[in-house]
Amino acid sequence: MAVNPPALLPALPVPGFRVGTASCGVKSADLKGKRQDLTMIVADVPAHAAGVFTQNKFRAACVDLGEEAINQQGKNIRCIIGNAGNANAGVGDMERVWSQQLIDLAASAAGCGSEQVLSASTGVVGEAFPIDRIAAGMNEVVTSLDANHWQAAAHAIRTTDTFAKWASRKVGAYTITGISKGSGMIHPNMATMLSFVATDAPLSHEQLQPMLKRVANRSFNCISVDGDTSTNDTLYLLSSGIGLGHAPLEDTTEFEQALTELCIELAQLITRDGEGVSKFVTIKVSGSKTEEDARTVGRAIAVSPLVKTAFAGSDANWGRILVAIGNAGVVIDRRKVGLKANDVTMLEAGNLHPDYRDKDGMKVFEKSEFTLHVDLGLGDAEATIWTGDLTHEYIVINAEYRT
Repeated sequence: MAVNPPALLPALPVPGFRVGTASCGVKSADLKGKRQDLTMIVADVPAHAAGVFTQNKFRAACVDLGEEAINQQGKNIRCIIGNAGNANAGVGDMERVWSQQLIDLAASAAGCGSEQVLSASTGVVGEAFPIDRIAAGMNEVVTSLDANHWQAAAHAIRTTDTFAKWASRKVGAYTITGISKGSGMIHPNMATMLSFVATDAPLSHEQLQPMLKRVANRSFNCISVDGDTSTNDTLYLLSSGIGLGHAPLEDTTEFEQALTELCIELAQLITRDGEGVSKFVTIKVSGSKTEEDARTVGRAIAVSPLVKTAFAGSDANWGRILVAIGNAGVVIDRRKVGLKANDVTMLEAGNLHPDYRDKDGMKVFEKSEFTLHVDLGLGDAEATIWTGDLTHEYIVINAEYRT
């Protein structure tokens, strides 16, 4: 059950892009016609592109091909093709064959070259890829192409997600719209997810790529559900503005801020929809020497099974949080560490606060949403991580995932 999912405003169309979906029965032939599971995004002009990918060493062939395309054709991308229900990963040499076939099918359908297509797959790892069923759905996906189908696409990339995830922003005259999927196997570098973002702002590949990495580090790389990164995590960003003939924006500050906010919104939606999650917890780490140290400490807390089960049990076991901080692998001075849950101070300058009462901490941990404040007392850097609890429902979902 998702934790307080917000009501989402309608996704905005992005000039220069059309989106389509189809029902192919990717996970099972029995599902054909029952749910959409193929998504295509077509740029009407050659788009500039950027991508950030999983660091899992067993990553899927579609990830390798996507990174290669970004590096070689980052100024000339026309299409993204993505499927849900089968990851096309963990199946050996056929992975690349099937991934290339998916790309070739999309290129033919979109009327562009295969080198201009980015692909992404999500779903069960270690099962044969149903390329024939996908091929049969290509006409349907092309027929459905429309500038206003972003929300349909957000539904079509879901796997165990309980709701579709999308967000839009306006930056002056320009639009940014993004969709994401993710619920389980969520952890930084990257979190388990697919996310496709498009804009008509005139930005070059050289501007987009470093920007997207910075944005990912402050959004998708700041969430954790269960500590596992996937073989298929992929984030794509396309800009149609270049193809429309505009000179690249010289000052990208406002755009990057809006893109960061959009990706944080999508990342938080993923965390709220974490498998079995009943709590949404924000971890704010301040007083660090570097932002990366703060992020590392926040991640250590977010991924600790002992901490996450304490969240689930509404147990304000602050000792488990200290253990996680100590296991983070960054330099700390335990005499300077402070800890609060919402406005309840537990630890101050390394000592239990004299006014702290366990019943006050328990009241905070009973809430469906709360914030942990960790002050390392060593500097001015800070970072924020979003996570959830670890419940029995998570075990049930993943024990029965393939059935």
